[in-house]
Amino acid sequence: MVKKITNVQITGLYLNDYGRMLYLRESASLLGKPHQTIKPYVESLVKEGVLIKNERKNLTEYSLNFKNKAVYDHLIIAEKEKLMERLKVDTLLRVLFEKLSPFFGKNVFVIFGSAVDKIQKGSDIDLLVIGKQNISNELEDFENIYNKKIHKIQITNIENLTLALIKEIYKKHIIFNNTEQVVRFFGGLYEQSKLV
Repeated sequence: MVKKITNVQITGLYLNDYGRMLYLRESASLLGKPHQTIKPYVESLVKEGVLIKNERKNLTEYSLNFKNKAVYDHLIIAEKEKLMERLKVDTLLRVLFEKLSPFFGKNVFVIFGSAVDKIQKGSDIDLLVIGKQNISNELEDFENIYNKKIHKIQITNIENLTLALIKEIYKKHIIFNNTEQVVRFFGGLYEQSKLV
């Protein structure tokens, strides 16, 4: 089955670096498609004001346009798409997602670090928990059943994170729930030039 390119996939290229500037060929290479295939999608995002087209001599780069606040909605949808794609292929992550889902109303869960790409045998899962609700029993059950260590960092407010940890999470993350809160937090820091 041929996978179609979507605007969400193109926006998804910017999830780990909101300041990223990509050439058309670079975007095409990352998506595994010819640049002629993705050009209409990139141009439609420019027309919508989600991307900015920067032309220098004979080079054209594309970057996110944070002057258009709709860019956040595109990033949120791209984050959700990234999560759904990972849950399709990673059984262990899907089980953890299901185990934590009863707590989605009061806590925010973000996987970060090496487990974002692939959960390796012998490696642990880094989990950021934002909220007060205690989930220790569920995590302990998961660790015992699946023999997978979870390194949990729990805070009551996302603002309490250190800048170093924020940068680590920003570069490599999967947001389980309350995606908008996390994306807008990252975007706010980016707009203040704190994620450089």
